[in-house]
Amino acid sequence: MRESTFRFSIKEKAIVILAFFFIFISLFVPLWQIGVNHSLEMKIRNDKEALAELSAEERRIRTSMAESEAEMENRVVLSSVNELSMRLSTIN
Repeated sequence: MRESTFRFSIKEKAIVILAFFFIFISLFVPLWQIGVNHSLEMKIRNDKEALAELSAEERRIRTSMAESEAEMENRVVLSSVNELSMRLSTIN
């Protein structure tokens, strides 16, 4: 029985290697894009959550400032009333 030997030329080997390379690239690029897109979606989601937390914190701070301002106005009014009542008591 005769054993057959296949001999490929350098040109044929290069074509096969390039074919495998392009198949690999054609499979790798879409997977890479999916990974990048997923990563960006996760970053956007995290940024939206952080923005919502910052908005809530801003509302809490504004509420606290308004309460402090109202309390300060009450103190000013109360001190004015006390001062006026003391003046009136000294006049009488």
